[in-house]
Amino acid sequence: MGEIVTLNELHSDSIKRICDRCFTPNFHITKEKIQRNLFEAEDFYPKASFVAMDEKGEEVIGFIGVKVRKTDEVYADTAWISLLAVDPYHSDKDIGGELLDKALDVLSAEGIKTVYVGMDYKNFFSGIPAPTKRSIDFFEKHGFKADDTDHYDVEASVLNNAKLENFDVDPFEGRYKVSTFGGEEKELIEFLDREFPGRWPYEAKEAFRTKKPYEMIMLLWDENEVIGFCMLNEYDVKYGGLGPIGIAESARGKHLGDYILRQSLMQLKKLGMGYVNIDWTRLLEFYGQFDFKVERIYRGCLKQLL
Repeated sequence: MGEIVTLNELHSDSIKRICDRCFTPNFHITKEKIQRNLFEAEDFYPKASFVAMDEKGEEVIGFIGVKVRKTDEVYADTAWISLLAVDPYHSDKDIGGELLDKALDVLSAEGIKTVYVGMDYKNFFSGIPAPTKRSIDFFEKHGFKADDTDHYDVEASVLNNAKLENFDVDPFEGRYKVSTFGGEEKELIEFLDREFPGRWPYEAKEAFRTKKPYEMIMLLWDENEVIGFCMLNEYDVKYGGLGPIGIAESARGKHLGDYILRQSLMQLKKLGMGYVNIDWTRLLEFYGQFDFKVERIYRGCLKQLL
């Protein structure tokens, strides 16, 4: 291995080449996604992001991309290993370890307290992707602690989906209703602060700040009270996303989660998204009722620096 230098946008083609060799196509790591989710992300942190060059200094053979939030409503003094990969042709050397240690040294000196693998805002992965004993051991060797169990991305078609079409909404409609967002920002934030304090209220505020289309926010109502919500996303042509989704604790046990999930999936279908991804979940039975199946597997992982 040659020199380790700071990662920048000129390395995009090399990052894409290495990702193509390290990650299966179902992780959808495109050059556009690398640009949007890393280099254009407001929390991208070049100071702790590096590439490893070959001995001739001509080719990138490994890289690490890091994001940092010093002040944040949820994640103060936190960093994320957003992307880390080494060209398989050079896997006989501990290039990944050297890149990770160099990034951790910078983060420690900057006063960062917690470092996650993935899980960042606008993330590529919600943990170690496609975890194996080898990849988990790699991070644990460097002082990280991995979760005991995996979590998943699940996907399904909402076109010609009999379970979706045949879902009986009659037991819910009357007292309850699901509608698209109509500007009820105060009601939604109060609901989220009360029921799901932390990341979800922050992400909702970001959605309002960035003018997320109203048709991509779903609310579950009990008369005039918000008791549930669901965020929708459009990733690509005819390819959408759903989540987070949640209902008030007092409303649980009545299958209202099934109801808002079904109505939200029908909204995605109405908006032209025939295939839907739901990320970062362990609720396989809940989503499986509409034929969602595991598409990608992750393992949560973090390190406390201070």
